[in-house]
Order: sequence, then C-alpha cells, then structure tokens
Amino acid sequence: MIKPDQPTAVQSPPRKPPSRKWYALSAVILLMSFGVFFGAILSKAEAVRDRIETMPRFVAPIEGGHVVDLAEPGHYIIYHENLGTLEGQAFDNPRRQVWPTMASPAMTCRITREGDGRSIEARLPGVDNPTQGKREVTTDLIPAYNTAGRQGHGVWVFDIDQPGRYRVELAYVPEINLDPDAIALPEALTREVQGTMTSAQGKAYEVARREAQERLALAGLEPVDVLIAVGQDPTDGSYFNLLGVRGAATVLAFGFTASAIIGLVTLMLRGGHVTPRGELNQVQRGLLTKKTDPS
Repeated sequence: MIKPDQPTAVQSPPRKPPSRKWYALSAVILLMSFGVFFGAILSKAEAVRDRIETMPRFVAPIEGGHVVDLAEPGHYIIYHENLGTLEGQAFDNPRRQVWPTMASPAMTCRITREGDGRSIEARLPGVDNPTQGKREVTTDLIPAYNTAGRQGHGVWVFDIDQPGRYRVELAYVPEINLDPDAIALPEALTREVQGTMTSAQGKAYEVARREAQERLALAGLEPVDVLIAVGQDPTDGSYFNLLGVRGAATVLAFGFTASAIIGLVTLMLRGGHVTPRGELNQVQRGLLTKKTDPS
C-alpha cells in the first residue's frame, strides 16, 4: 500500500535518441578545421620558399666583393648556404667552413653602400657578453632555413635605413693559412693546479686556451668557394607569424573541441548513459523523502 506522502513513480515518455547525422556533423567540423590548418601551413611554406629562392646569391670570396640590390630598409642576414646551387653549380660545404666556432667566423665581412661608400656594420647574431667583452652567439638566435635543396644559416646580420645597392666583401681570415702544428694549445690544468691560481690567472688561462682552440679550428680549414645569400628572415622571426597560421591553429583547436563535444554527447544520448531531467528530479525527491521520513 502506498503511503499518502510517498511520491508515486511517474513514467517519463521514451526519449528519441539523436540521429547518427550528428556524428557526421562532428566529423565534418573536424575535417574542415584540419583543412584550414594544413592549407595555411602549405601556403606559409610556399611563401617561405619563394622568399628564400628570390634572395640575391653570390660565390665568395671574390675580389672586390659582390653588389646586391636591397629593395627595402630593415634588418638583413648574410647566410652561408652549406647546401645549395647557383647557375648550375652545386655547393655542399659543412657549416664550419664559414663558422667553425660559435663566436669566430672563418671570414671577415665588410659592407658598404654604393655611391657614397658609407660603411654598414656587420655583426654576429647573438647577444653582448659584458663579462668576456665580446658578442656571444646563442643557438636560439641563429637564423636558419632548411628547404628542399637549400640549407642556410646566418653568419652576419646588419641593418640599413634606406634601400639601394650594397657591396658585400668576404675574405678568409689569415689563420686558415697557419700550420696547426705551430699553434700551441695550453694543456688542461689539474684540479690541484687550479686551486693554486688566482682568479685573474684562471681567467687569463681560459682566454688563452679558447683563443688557441679557435685558431686551431680555423687552421684546419681549406680556403674554398662558398655560396652566400643575403636577405631578410623568410619566416619573419616565427613560422606562425605569416599568412594566418596562428589563426588557423586557433580554428583547429576550436574545431577539435566542438567536434569532440558533439561526438561524445551524441554517443552518450544514443547509448542511454544520460539520466533524463524528470527522472533525476524524482530520484532527488525520493532521497529527500527518505531523509525526512521518521519510519
């Protein structure tokens, strides 16, 4: 017998499960998001390749240097293409041929503007190191590119305030003609010897050893022709900064989230894993009645 104050069970009408078309909608959203993203990536890659291929190139060293036309002011990079071609000639030189150590290139670089002969500062990419009194090249600040048939890394950077014709003169440093056997490398010190040295003596030893190592690296090179390219960073500093790639990544993230939500909700509703709101209210009222019923 049902007590007067006990709620009676109410049979909720059967709910019609959602159509399988919601799965199709989820898949379409996901595929469209991937399409937008990969379309932006391919477009970006094509733009980068075009920028790389249109850079002025020349073979160095060459007497008198080479004049390049720079169409706009800004920040420019002199790349050594350790892998590339120019006028049918293929180049495949190791990176150390121009840059054997991180802070000491194997070539000198001189840039002047045609017409007035104004000198333009060419510097190593990197940051100033006040402790050592020199520029310290850091791997994360070295501009580079790697495409099919071309690999380049930046060796010098410079800035110009107006477009025009600029002469770039590269020449091997005298150290490459030295005999490696004639370069004395300070021996490594034992811990006991280091303990007897003053701070100034230790610093002088480290400087002398580093300079000797750099001279040895330079002396081991052959003065061969290398391929040089001059241009601005083809990626504008970040691969995701051109042609809406960052926006396309946002679209992909949104599309993936929306697709997952639609798919999961549809799966739960079709599988009966969701409690209808009416039944949930009945369960809550029943639990409340049990708590208040003294029997």
